Amino acid sequence: MTLPSPLPLSVLDLVPVPLGSDAATGVRDALHLAQDAEAMGYARYWVAEHHNMGSLASSVPLAVLAAASQVTSTIRLGSGGVMLPNHAPLSVAEGYRLLGALAPGRVDLGLGRAPGTDGRTARALRGQSALMEEPFERQLSDLIAYGTGEYPAGHPFAGTIAAPAGEGLFPPLWILSSSGYGARVAAQAGAGLAFAWHINPDTALARQAADLYRAEFEPSDTMPDARVIVAASVVCAPTAAEAEELSLPLGLMFLRLTRGESAPFPTVEEAKAYPYTPQERAVADGMRKRAIIGDPADVARRLLELARDTNADELILTSILPDPDRRRSSYRLVMDAVRAAEGKVAVTAG
Repeated sequence: MTLPSPLPLSVLDLVPVPLGSDAATGVRDALHLAQDAEAMGYARYWVAEHHNMGSLASSVPLAVLAAASQVTSTIRLGSGGVMLPNHAPLSVAEGYRLLGALAPGRVDLGLGRAPGTDGRTARALRGQSALMEEPFERQLSDLIAYGTGEYPAGHPFAGTIAAPAGEGLFPPLWILSSSGYGARVAAQAGAGLAFAWHINPDTALARQAADLYRAEFEPSDTMPDARVIVAASVVCAPTAAEAEELSLPLGLMFLRLTRGESAPFPTVEEAKAYPYTPQERAVADGMRKRAIIGDPADVARRLLELARDTNADELILTSILPDPDRRRSSYRLVMDAVRAAEGKVAVTAG
């Protein structure tokens, strides 16, 4: 497969809340990022769903996206994704139909089957609802029925209207996958496939998932053609040394998550000063190895290789940095470098 030119790039935001900041500031920074991403030429601004994490303010992506819909005009807005087992499908259908009314024609609904949190918090989110213990495929089928109004024969809630009513409000669906499981589900549902390479950086598995998905894809009204997005974690700075330094908080955040600690997103200074044991250092460095870290030219080269190797139509990038200015700068450097690298390839090919 030949890479699309230019390769679409998108933003996946986790809405970090750095040490010394607060959620209100984190959300304001997220909205500034959405506006800047639109101005830079990014195709989508997606928000992930995470719970019980003091370092992130993305517990309700729909709220962030609704606010972003009022300060942007062209960039697509979506969840990356709604963790469907945490929610009643009718509630999700209504929420994203309403978002479709706020941002007509530019909403995506990404769906995952992981909880986006620890087991205890997942149980607290789901309460006593037996519905949320149903298989993901059943929940997905119900969501599509509620969202489109097209119910299978004998459905117990046939005729229920997901408000607001109206044509064209139910967005295209994307199925998130980090193991390959979601490829067949996405193909059968006529949804896009979003592979979480930033969680599981297995390039061969991502390619297998993409190929299986394309081979079995069944078109839908909102997704007439197969589409594959691959997600990558990126830290880009003017020099490789700066990028390595900026990535240090990623490792400390992940280490704390493995121990069940909920704390603000660490600063570079905090990560530098932390007294790691050898075992802790291995865990933190292992997380950083999942990310693409470097100067603009190196990051662009590695991203274009990733897109080619995984047969991706698009890359969606998460750049989790405690300093919002550095975070926006990382995205700007990546966009400029990728476009420059594509230009050199085009000139060479010509």
